[in-house]
Amino acid sequence: MPEDTKPSTSDRQSRPPASADIAFLKRQVVDLTALADASRRLGMISQSDKLYQVLYDLLVCHFKVQELALFLYHESRSRFQRVFNRGFKELRSEFGGGHPDIRKLLTAVDFLSAESIRENPQLRQYFDDEALDRSRPGLWIPLVMQQQLLGLMAVDIGAADLDRRPQGRFFLSHITRQAAVCINTCQLYAARRKEKENLNKTIYNLSLLYDIGRAMTYISDLKSLLKYILTQAIELTGAEKGSIMLYDPDTNLLSIRVLAGLADIGYQEKVNNNEIQCKSFMPGEGVAGKVFASGEPIILNHTGDDQAFIAAAASYVHSIACIPMRVYHNIIGVINVTNKQNRRGFSTEDVEMLSAVADQAAVSISKAQLWEMAVKDSLTGLHVRRYFMAKLQDEINRTERYQNTLSLIMADLDHFKLVNDRFGHTTGDLVLKTIGRFLQKGIRDVDTIGRYGGEEFVIYLPETDKACACTLARRLNTGVSELKISRLPRQTISMGVAAYPEDGRSMRQLIQKADAALYAAKTGGRNKVVAYSGDIVLPDGN
Repeated sequence: MPEDTKPSTSDRQSRPPASADIAFLKRQVVDLTALADASRRLGMISQSDKLYQVLYDLLVCHFKVQELALFLYHESRSRFQRVFNRGFKELRSEFGGGHPDIRKLLTAVDFLSAESIRENPQLRQYFDDEALDRSRPGLWIPLVMQQQLLGLMAVDIGAADLDRRPQGRFFLSHITRQAAVCINTCQLYAARRKEKENLNKTIYNLSLLYDIGRAMTYISDLKSLLKYILTQAIELTGAEKGSIMLYDPDTNLLSIRVLAGLADIGYQEKVNNNEIQCKSFMPGEGVAGKVFASGEPIILNHTGDDQAFIAAAASYVHSIACIPMRVYHNIIGVINVTNKQNRRGFSTEDVEMLSAVADQAAVSISKAQLWEMAVKDSLTGLHVRRYFMAKLQDEINRTERYQNTLSLIMADLDHFKLVNDRFGHTTGDLVLKTIGRFLQKGIRDVDTIGRYGGEEFVIYLPETDKACACTLARRLNTGVSELKISRLPRQTISMGVAAYPEDGRSMRQLIQKADAALYAAKTGGRNKVVAYSGDIVLPDGN
């Protein structure tokens, strides 16, 4: 070999033996394989919590770490918030994001050791201000993706350890970059999943509101409508109970018109049937009064801490949401739902749903109130004569179509003129209201009662023969005589009964026969029930 082609002594000494090269390459292969496997494992995870744990396990396996913490940066708050911690006991749960220049510095480095932080005045000041030097992690590692700072990772790996293991520095640098990409992917996945959940929930809520609104249009009876609205409001918000209060401009008071969800069903029904009067509120008084006066909803999730809440000690209300019901610019009442069943309290989402229901409810309630004013007697709450007659004609037509029976009861208070003359018309109104309410409660839901005249009432009973109608009439007759109305003498009532088709096939004939039976009861001594028969002479001589 020529002299100039022979390797120098220094070259031979600097070149590692072939076996060392092979061992070095094998270590690199092992490290790269481990890195590829770690990257693959991280890339397959879509849940943030699982991702953090796998990253920790990888660093434990490769670097024998015992302490690791992850902080994600929230740009809207300009703060780092801890999302994972293993081992660190004094590390803060969150800290400030610092000046933009600090974040720019963090994006430009792979690792920050205690020494490198001390050497940079800006970083040293930042870590001192945020009291981050107290925890003494080995390294702070920025999590960066496309020059965007996603967060910081604190590990108990010392800088000297990395210097002794160049391949370790390579592994840690690449695995944290991969982790940053995977964290970003998990955040995007979570955001899309949340958006999908919100969209599905919005669609469900809109569908629910549509169904509720459509159902409201088919309910004309005010009491039934209020019960339906309140039931839906309670179910929508997951409340325990609730009430609807309507405003009466004549008294300037908000009064409970319907309750639902009470443990005491008997008390609830008495309130709903106007047998018990609950506390009423003036505008501005209590939570309901404030909502009515302001037109703005109120949530109280700790009623005991708020002086605006007024309730009896036995109400057991610990949280309440109160929503106004508005028709154009006029507030007609409020919906109250109380005691959120999950104990977390009512949310703004609950208010949004309730407000949507209240907007629909207010229109339906307003229409039902107008309808009620047209068909209900303002004193007794019973159907007015004209509407009763229309319903009776419809029922006669249905009875004829299906070849059933129907009975009619005509009733008249005995000596009612004496009550007005002796005690005054206000007392007379009380008697009419009390007896009318008693008669209403004493009949079936399928039966219908109306105020026929001054002190006269009329009731029709579908699919009921004359004998059964007389049994009911006698029970009502006895019940009226047992009523205690203020300090008045006992009141009595006379009743006449006629049946379709036995006593007549037209509405006129049926009323005529029932009226004749009533006249017979009056002339026969009053306070009795008389069923029409052929022996009774009709008033017109027929």
